[in-house]
Amino acid sequence: MIRKLLFLLFICCVILNFAVFLLAQEPDYNKLLTVTDIQKVTGLSGVKQVPRNPQKGAGGHLNFARADNQMILIAIFLPVSQYGAYKSEKDMVKSTVQGVGEEAFIGPGVMDPQYMLAFKKGNYCVAISTFVDVENPDKTTLTMDQVIAIGKIVAGRI
Repeated sequence: MIRKLLFLLFICCVILNFAVFLLAQEPDYNKLLTVTDIQKVTGLSGVKQVPRNPQKGAGGHLNFARADNQMILIAIFLPVSQYGAYKSEKDMVKSTVQGVGEEAFIGPGVMDPQYMLAFKKGNYCVAISTFVDVENPDKTTLTMDQVIAIGKIVAGRI
């Protein structure tokens, strides 16, 4: 009976350790970019983080909207191996960017305006995208300079 209890206790400890290991693998993305960061970079007030909902444009690990619920930014965190796949996609790269992570580019290259920054840092490929302005399709909700500044914040925290 004691052997069975000890064995059961051992199995529980193994399962608990494995669960802790798995949880440790998924970073707390909220520590990498905050509402305050976005407000400081953009000068906007009333920015809020919104839950993931791809049907509403909030398809990232982190999603941010203005006070009027207009989406302004999403951030997606992928394994670093995805960076090469992004970069090699036809017409994805408009230009490279210095000073963000280990390597970075903005895109897409096939159209204007650009709305995405992708970079690699450590074990991550990060894609940060703003949105094309609904009222003026020649503009984005945030400028690429603002997106790059936000990328530098995220890269600095990885």
